[in-house]
Amino acid sequence: MIITYNGEKLRYVEDYYGEPVLWITKPSQISMEHMKFVGGYPDEYCIYIKDLSETDVIKIREQVVNGAE
Repeated sequence: MIITYNGEKLRYVEDYYGEPVLWITKPSQISMEHMKFVGGYPDEYCIYIKDLSETDVIKIREQVVNGAE
């Protein structure tokens, strides 16, 4: 599912361990705050939902519940 976070379109998915993350959709997003390199390929970056503020988490959950894009 694609959601909007800080004006960027990111993919909301669960990582390998079932942790919800926001995965990049374009390389320019790797410099976003909280972004972490998580793999061996150049495009494996994500933001862990648990690292975000409660306000940001609420906004993301609303998009997930409402079926954003």
